[in-house]
Amino acid sequence: MDLNYSDEQLLLKESAERFLKDRYDFEKRAKILAFETGFDAAIWAEMADLGWLALPFSEENGGLGGGAVEISLIMEAIGRALVVEPYLASVLLAGGLVEKLGSEEQKADILGGLIAGTSRPALAHAERQTGFDLGNIAATATKNGENYVISGKKPLVLGGPFADGFIVSARLDGDTATGSDGAIRLFAVPANAAGLEQSEVKLVDGSRASDLLFTNVSVPASALFDADADTLAEIEAAYDRANAALASEAVGIMDALMDATVTYTKERVQFGKPLAAFQALQHRMAEMAVKCQEARGSALLAMLSADAPRVMRVRGVSGARAKIGKVSRSVAQEAIQLHGAMGFSEEMPIGSWFRRLYAIENTFGTTADHLNRYGKIVRDRAVLSGGLLREPVHQPA
Repeated sequence: MDLNYSDEQLLLKESAERFLKDRYDFEKRAKILAFETGFDAAIWAEMADLGWLALPFSEENGGLGGGAVEISLIMEAIGRALVVEPYLASVLLAGGLVEKLGSEEQKADILGGLIAGTSRPALAHAERQTGFDLGNIAATATKNGENYVISGKKPLVLGGPFADGFIVSARLDGDTATGSDGAIRLFAVPANAAGLEQSEVKLVDGSRASDLLFTNVSVPASALFDADADTLAEIEAAYDRANAALASEAVGIMDALMDATVTYTKERVQFGKPLAAFQALQHRMAEMAVKCQEARGSALLAMLSADAPRVMRVRGVSGARAKIGKVSRSVAQEAIQLHGAMGFSEEMPIGSWFRRLYAIENTFGTTADHLNRYGKIVRDRAVLSGGLLREPVHQPA
């Protein structure tokens, strides 16, 4: 397998890094976080002009048909620059589910605005009791004439403060005639819907999320996504694609931490010579570099597995999240220690990269959650002994 980037992929990588270096340095990010909105609409519009918002969607839906590798390149650049605009939440998570389950009208409306940079949907699925069990949902949707009435709570919705519409999961209640009583379904709900209350929450990495309360929110029947699909399975697949993207974002942050640490130790003089001249510190930085490469390999497998059958997808994605959760924490801690007290100062991005890695490690499942999920999959001998990118073949007993 050729794992080298194509010319087009190299061009995308270079253009993404150049754009964010020129338009989104650490000082710019600090100003955006200080905005009342916590978001820069001009940057979002420029992302649309660059084609980033259209990248993961098929050409028939107005997108560019980009693959896993292209998405990983964008996410690495986003991680390095600590971008707070909701690319993951709106484009990859919510937008991905719209493309999978939305009607033609929903795709034209939601994806059309998203690709153009004028719309930012957000997925409201997980609840306080959900944890790592995506099917543990208590919000309900009840049929009322031609409408559905939604009630429930959705805390910590990523991208919520910037969203103009939500993709909301709820259990379809009281529709026993169709045999769908209690099934999880998705609904498109405008952010300004009557009965929807929002409160903003600031996260550990400085970004923002929303706590949502739905009190008898009425939406038309056209708001319901594909009622015949296995919605929960599609939601799980969407979270796996988001987890693979988070793995690539973490790789971008780790590379940035590595580069910043090497630069600092070359410039910081102690006992008459640069810190980088001390052999003990060279060994520690060499270990950091090895862990960065381990993380990159795991993230690549996760992205290549993101659209594979479930067994391969879980092995690749959760295996990567478990691995990267461990090595990224180690790299971040080493970077902090080698910078000393400077690593925690607000003038340097080291602490912000550290906090973002902590947030990633606790988003869409912890390191322990993913390790447990990975362990359950690889207990199957056929899975454990099979190829990484080939579906396992079970031999007859």
